[in-house]
Amino acid sequence: MQKIFYFLCFSVLFANVVRSQDIPIDNSLLDSSSDNIIEKLFPTIQVFNFPVTNVLKKGEMKLLFTHHMGTIGQGIDGMFGLYQANSRVGIDLGLMRNFTVGVGNTSRKKYFDGYLKYRFIQQSSKFPVEISGYASINYSPVLLNLPDPVQERWQRIFYYNSLMISRSIHEGFSVQLSFSHVHRNLVNSSLDKNDIFCVGFTGSYKLTRMIYLACEYFYFPSNQIVSVDINNHSLSVGIQIHSGPRHVFQIFFSNSENIIPGTVIFENTNKLKIKNLRLCFNIPTTFRIF
Repeated sequence: MQKIFYFLCFSVLFANVVRSQDIPIDNSLLDSSSDNIIEKLFPTIQVFNFPVTNVLKKGEMKLLFTHHMGTIGQGIDGMFGLYQANSRVGIDLGLMRNFTVGVGNTSRKKYFDGYLKYRFIQQSSKFPVEISGYASINYSPVLLNLPDPVQERWQRIFYYNSLMISRSIHEGFSVQLSFSHVHRNLVNSSLDKNDIFCVGFTGSYKLTRMIYLACEYFYFPSNQIVSVDINNHSLSVGIQIHSGPRHVFQIFFSNSENIIPGTVIFENTNKLKIKNLRLCFNIPTTFRIF
């Protein structure tokens, strides 16, 4: 069943790549209202691993294929991480104005995830920032690495929530501050917290008509997980290329093997070193279905 799901997603993805027109778009367009509302602060609805305040327009659907290779520190013997991979296929849908939903499946630990995102307010001449909320539920059928072999399904569920505040500094340059919370139903040790918190920064800068430089950094305070040596810093840096009005190809380096936001925070054991970086890319395609 999972193979059929991947095949259908790839079929629609490449069919839309062929039909789309390669015309660059401007992501800081103002609408025609007197409030000068900024319609798009970032090129797409996520920058690398984490969501941003952008939402899809009503009736738009996006297919997203994400791929994280192994660490480049493996050298030539491991083809700089080419032989290892963690991938995710996701579908996002703009149900109504300011409201986007999505589902996906990740190869590592076979995570199934679903999320809701709502944009509360847009940046305009009357309000200086854009604010959105994001909430997801994530489930893995893979048993946790714990002494007790008997585990209920609900124990392998975790929730990720985020309040995102972004601002367009000027045309082509936007920043975002994210306050995130993760609740895990089951943890490795009684010393670990079920509820953990972190804060993140995202930035996007327009280099040329078609290329944006982007980065995201999340800081995870210590003493929330002690049973595993978790990295407190998650960093991704790369570029976003407008290959057409429906496609924003993203290629970047990240120290996280994980893809979905929650696991990037509490499962990332790679220290922030050059040898631990991974070559990653996102391939999205967006089209209108209603």
